[in-house]
Formats: sequence, C-alpha cells, structure tokens
Amino acid sequence: MLKKGSKLYSIFKFKCPTCHEGDFFEGSPFKASVKERCTKCNNKYSLEPGFYQGSYYVVYALSVAVFVTVWTSCNLFFNDVSFETQIYAILIGLLVAAPFMYPLSKIIWANFFIRYKKNGKH
Repeated sequence: MLKKGSKLYSIFKFKCPTCHEGDFFEGSPFKASVKERCTKCNNKYSLEPGFYQGSYYVVYALSVAVFVTVWTSCNLFFNDVSFETQIYAILIGLLVAAPFMYPLSKIIWANFFIRYKKNGKH
C-alpha cells in the first residue's frame, strides 16, 4: 500500500509525485514551502500561477474529517457529553491537526495532477 509508485507513498513520505525520490518541501514540511523543482527528476511542482490555491479545498476536507471524527468519538465513547464540551474538543482537535493539514493539503493537491513516472522522466 505504501510502496513506491503509489500516491500514498508520495503523500505520506512528502516525496516528488513524479519520481518518488526527491523531497517535495524545502526543509521540514511543517516550516518550509514547496520547492520549485524536484532535485532528482527536475519536475516542476507548480503547474501554473496560483496552482496551490486549490489545496484550500483539501484543507477544508481534512478539517471536516477531523470535525466528524472528534464529534463521533465524543458521542460514541462518552455518555452525556455537553454541546459546549464537544465544541471545545473539536476546536482542540483542529488546533492539534492544523500543522499537519498545511503540508498534507499541498502534497495531496499535487498528487491529483502530477502522475508518477517509473523512470522519473516525462
């Protein structure tokens, strides 16, 4: 499932969507920005100006997933949880997940549009 050549490999390892060898981010994914090109295959990561604005939709979907997971967990595993407690739990869950959502949304968005090439070349 997480073998080289799968989208999940590129996403969870933060690797180039084309060759799965070069790093997608400069430095740490949680502090840095997306590189201009892959250091291994020279693939350009930004296909057009404003390309990563579409990743906002991915962040929204990830936020909804966190919201639903925390809300469902509150209602399944605890009896009589107040509405206010659920809101606080959801906010804490979103705050904890926020640093992970930024890099994940960018790499997921790139994997929607950039295909894996076995030899890393177009």
